[in-house]
Amino acid sequence: MNIVAIYGSPRRGGNSDVMLDVFLSSVQPTDTIIKIIHSELSFSQCRGCRVCEKTGVCVFDDEIKKVSNHLFQADRVIISAPIFFYGFPSALKALIDRSQALWSRKYLLKEEMKPKKGFLLAVGATQGKKLFEGVILTSRFFFDGFHCEYKGEIVFRGFDKKAEIKNCSACLEEIQKVAQQFFYPVTTVNGEP
Repeated sequence: MNIVAIYGSPRRGGNSDVMLDVFLSSVQPTDTIIKIIHSELSFSQCRGCRVCEKTGVCVFDDEIKKVSNHLFQADRVIISAPIFFYGFPSALKALIDRSQALWSRKYLLKEEMKPKKGFLLAVGATQGKKLFEGVILTSRFFFDGFHCEYKGEIVFRGFDKKAEIKNCSACLEEIQKVAQQFFYPVTTVNGEP
């Protein structure tokens, strides 16, 4: 299984990184994990030129091409990110916006893509009722653009200090339990996970 893990925080070692590391700890050694640390990538923002709608390829020749290839070939994709003003950090959103070429390949150029499964991990400091609505919606449509079925999310409120989620054993246990089912679903008699 090819697994793409997108580390969405500009700060390394924070709560969302901890969450993704715990989530990935369920992966078998025979599977491949591609870690995409967006804050270490060098890429241009989408300029809305729409060339990709005709070619399926972005006009920019930068590190997003490699990311797009990984997403295209993945079996599972996980995004983990902190919440900044009720949304994704700007550089992560720029990475997502650059997936327009994949969307064009699927919807406009009708290119066949293998099915994938996607999952979101998000953490925020505030207790706002709608804190995660924006990132859930963005994740759903990001995943859809490359034939990746949105399988759900784990979200936690009230964590602000760097890596403090490590102190929440119930949070870490929930992440591990859900990850195991996401990567290796147990099927029932009728074949449904």
